[in-house]
Amino acid sequence: MSAKICRKATAAGNHVKDASFYRLVKGTARGGVPSARIAAYKVCNSDGCDDADILSTFDDAIADGVDLITISIGASRASEFNEDTIAIVAFHAMAKGTLTVNSAGNDGPKWS
Repeated sequence: MSAKICRKATAAGNHVKDASFYRLVKGTARGGVPSARIAAYKVCNSDGCDDADILSTFDDAIADGVDLITISIGASRASEFNEDTIAIVAFHAMAKGTLTVNSAGNDGPKWS
């Protein structure tokens, strides 16, 4: 599993002068939010993703002032909200003004 906690990762991008589309159109290209910065935090290690590490990393990101956390860590089965680490830290982040976007699991679709 891998995890990233980022500040506006999909919207970042500086101005690029003389960008072109197959040399048909020339101009300046930019990301959706050129002033955005990206921060990445390591949550998992070779032994997996510990709940304590997830909690600590969210606290670090919130303290760093990130605007958006995107995390792609999921359990193999659903759990109750009050026992789900990602749900708990996402609620904590929301209470602090930080939006969280996360996967619904990493096992892909299962067809029966």
